[in-house]
Amino acid sequence: MKNSTKIKATLLLTSLACAAGATAALVLLQKKREEEVYHEAELKAMDELEQMMREESDCASCACAEECAAVDDAYQDSFDERASEADEETAEEKPEEKASEEEATEE
Repeated sequence: MKNSTKIKATLLLTSLACAAGATAALVLLQKKREEEVYHEAELKAMDELEQMMREESDCASCACAEECAAVDDAYQDSFDERASEADEETAEEKPEEKASEEEATEE
């Protein structure tokens, strides 16, 4: 092989490696941003809940307090299910991304 061909092949492989590294870094940054947004929303919800608990509740003196608690539990369960489904969807997307990156590398 000529030196110029070797240099071109090396440059091509280096640029592909850099592109793959940049893509991985962008994916990690996006995931970190999503986690930060989720964490901020979770803290905001917890603060709102604490504030609501400090205020005098309409259910504090009535018999429907247990029903209100059951509704809150059902809502939390449905929220947890949606969050776990979203996590599963993200986990399913990752192998597809890796496969498309591998195909691009092979070309």
